[in-house]
Amino acid sequence: MTDQGSQGVDEGPDRRLVLVVVGLALVLLAAVAVVFGPRLLGREAGGAPLVSIPAFSGTAESGIGLLDEDPVGLPEAGALAPDFALNNLDGETVRLSDYRDRPVLLNFWATWCAPCRLEMPELEKAQADYAAIDLAVLTINQEETAEQVRAFYDEVGLTMTALLDSEGEVGAAYGAFFLPSSVFVGPDGRVLAYHRGILSRDQIDAYLGDLAPAEGS
Repeated sequence: MTDQGSQGVDEGPDRRLVLVVVGLALVLLAAVAVVFGPRLLGREAGGAPLVSIPAFSGTAESGIGLLDEDPVGLPEAGALAPDFALNNLDGETVRLSDYRDRPVLLNFWATWCAPCRLEMPELEKAQADYAAIDLAVLTINQEETAEQVRAFYDEVGLTMTALLDSEGEVGAAYGAFFLPSSVFVGPDGRVLAYHRGILSRDQIDAYLGDLAPAEGS
């Protein structure tokens, strides 16, 4: 009896420790779900939940593909790209429609996104190399401050137009639930292609090469 009683007393603290650890783990998971859940599952726009962009039909070499179908709430390839108005780092309003008759690369990103940071110099170089077709690269920062974006631009030496999507509404309208995400818009203002993930220079050339060769390519 004494041995059994002693064993029961010894198991008590161990059991309580396990329960404490499990409880803390559940609290941590709940916190993660609250903070990141809406971002991962998508935002609502116009009352309808947006969905992630489906798999691309493009080749592995291009890395760019057209949408096979129209996801709920997203503009299909060939449709007019939704216009928007966002502030740049100087507080000036910039609209997508300001760039009609020019090819535009919309790049959705954030300073905390490592792949986003890696691809920025390539985007900067692409804009310069494709000056012959007047390519405009608009980097649309997701939910960060002008100070954060300006600090990163100064650090890397970027000159591309940076826009502030403070509420993430434009990113949601374009299905940018993964960062980085890019959308190619033709000179006629229509969506040409979506690209999820980091863009390499070869991938940029695979698309823009149809419009005009880059300098030095």
